[in-house]
Amino acid sequence: MKFIRYLIFFVLFLFMLDSCSLQRNKLFKIPKGSDFTFDTLPAAPYPDYKIAVDDKITFSVMANNGEKLFLGNSQNSLGTGDFTVRKDGKTYIPLLGDITLLGLTVKECEELLTKEFSKYINDPYIKLTISNSRVIVFKGNGSTASIIPLNNAKTTLLEVIAQSGGIPERGSADNIRIVRTVNNKRKVYVIDLSTIDKLELGEMLVQANDYIFIEERVNIPLEITKEYTPYLSLITTAISTYTFFKIFSK
Repeated sequence: MKFIRYLIFFVLFLFMLDSCSLQRNKLFKIPKGSDFTFDTLPAAPYPDYKIAVDDKITFSVMANNGEKLFLGNSQNSLGTGDFTVRKDGKTYIPLLGDITLLGLTVKECEELLTKEFSKYINDPYIKLTISNSRVIVFKGNGSTASIIPLNNAKTTLLEVIAQSGGIPERGSADNIRIVRTVNNKRKVYVIDLSTIDKLELGEMLVQANDYIFIEERVNIPLEITKEYTPYLSLITTAISTYTFFKIFSK
């Protein structure tokens, strides 16, 4: 029996050495003792997304304020462009050269290109989109993620969650976190969609490069079982071996 007691003490000692907590692959955890607080949700209308480094912009140029577009002429566009914003914040556009687009909204970018192209084209009309605009959704402990393209600048949080497959069975509808860069600083918002009166929070507009994390409710018995099954197996094997040895040593 001393052997069994020593074995149990040894396994308990291993438990204490295991400094890793449950759900080691969980994302966006708040450190213990931290003075971290969530940011206040922005009031509508939300600030427009501003073009960032490595964004890919796609635009078309039409003359005469785009009037051919409404006359049914299939050759309405004088040209299209698909360009990437460099680390210096500029983009090379044929005819215009290097143009600084970093930090501009889509509307401001269209206005700038309209002004620049007006030097060469009669009353230009510009239609611009960010072609690599997307958000990333993490669910539960971080093992499941989805990249959702934003084809609409007015995409809401609820639409993104729906496109990613909804809130998982063990997901916490009252603890949805959005990580966003605002003026070169990371802000973290927490959204509660657990009750019908919080529905308007789900209508918050997402922006390109947002990270959305849906918290998972921890199943303590299940997590403990997964975490310490190897140790329990060790105990069972050791006890079985000891019992077998005692029986056949008589």
